[in-house]
Amino acid sequence: MEHLPDGLLAQLFALLSARDVLQLSSTCRALSVSSLCVQQALQRVITRQFGDVASFLPAASDHWPRSLAVLRGAEMLRIKELLARSSAHSFEDAALCAPSSVVVSRAWLGAYKKRCQAFEQYLLQFRRTKRQQRRQNAAKKRDVVGVEKLKIAANSSLREAGAMIVCAHDALLPAAQCVGRSRRAIVSGDVFREIAVYAPELRGFALRSCCDCTTCVLEQEARELEAEEKKRARFDGEIAGSEVMLELLQRKNGYPNGLFSPVDTAGSRQQQLAPHLSVNGRSKYATYFLVPKKWLNKWRKFVRSQGDDAPGPVLNAELVCLSHQKTIVPPYISMFLSGFSLDQSLRATQAIGTSPARQYEIVTFGEWEALYDRYCAEFAVGFDVINGAYHWRTQECQICNYGMGGGPSSNQPNSRR
Repeated sequence: MEHLPDGLLAQLFALLSARDVLQLSSTCRALSVSSLCVQQALQRVITRQFGDVASFLPAASDHWPRSLAVLRGAEMLRIKELLARSSAHSFEDAALCAPSSVVVSRAWLGAYKKRCQAFEQYLLQFRRTKRQQRRQNAAKKRDVVGVEKLKIAANSSLREAGAMIVCAHDALLPAAQCVGRSRRAIVSGDVFREIAVYAPELRGFALRSCCDCTTCVLEQEARELEAEEKKRARFDGEIAGSEVMLELLQRKNGYPNGLFSPVDTAGSRQQQLAPHLSVNGRSKYATYFLVPKKWLNKWRKFVRSQGDDAPGPVLNAELVCLSHQKTIVPPYISMFLSGFSLDQSLRATQAIGTSPARQYEIVTFGEWEALYDRYCAEFAVGFDVINGAYHWRTQECQICNYGMGGGPSSNQPNSRR
């Protein structure tokens, strides 16, 4: 093959891509890119076959290298020109496209446009004069062969982008899974066939006959059914048909509706605790407990999902002073129960520099019993509402300003529980 005339060798190279020529020159020592016959053949291919996009590389000029990197750059300019004059349609507009169109990966189109820009910048440096080129070569002394291999070798990211619409069964990935970078695009059949010559990593499916992979569709339906069954089993196990737990799951304001009396617009602006007045001489009261808001959010997420991240026991030792066995009440909770809104209470405590380390939700006695039976808790910190006033079930500690949870004493059960 090395004895072929320059014209025949150029015709052979014209039938191959730059990657194929690189592989050929790597396997045949006589066809090294540094040999004169190969460089002359490359010059003919670049100036004749790609003269429309690489007209700034004239055959009479010797300031640009006759190399595979330049040939690959000319191919990339051709692809860029094809992508510029052909419009890529969204897969949702498939009805407006010709049946001969081809479905490709949209991520590949975007990645290849950037790749083309990089090669274009590489080729534009050869627009310089001979003196500028000699100065550049003397300053950098680059290894041309190494640059060629780096630029021409198949790019793993491009291969990955080109196959993003291909499933594990080597068929078209279902449309439901083609989201994000795996979205589909539609190009004309002529453009695809011309691009595929220089970019074999691009996968395409004929629009007229393409359909989602049946195996993937069935597997996806099976996974969705299994996930739905797990979700239903999780929900039934946690809620167990309890209206109390269902209300706690759906609650968003952080306290039960029965905690406060209906707001009287004509009276005071502050909210008031429900009276729970005495009936026939016997005191009628309601009991509520504090549960960390972060724990309840984790529990709600656990109930609504199929994950295995259970919330664990209710950790609230910071609400109890272990030295005096009394309750440590966050200041914003006291303000909230006194009639201020939750937002006002939080902003007021932040203003005086006593922001709580944790926020808490208020749950009813029935909700607390259900949570305690399933997850247990360090302490049961609650209060009773009697005749419109709240009374902590364990006396507040007037000495300590913060809880001392942790250590061996934190495992001792609360006497109220």
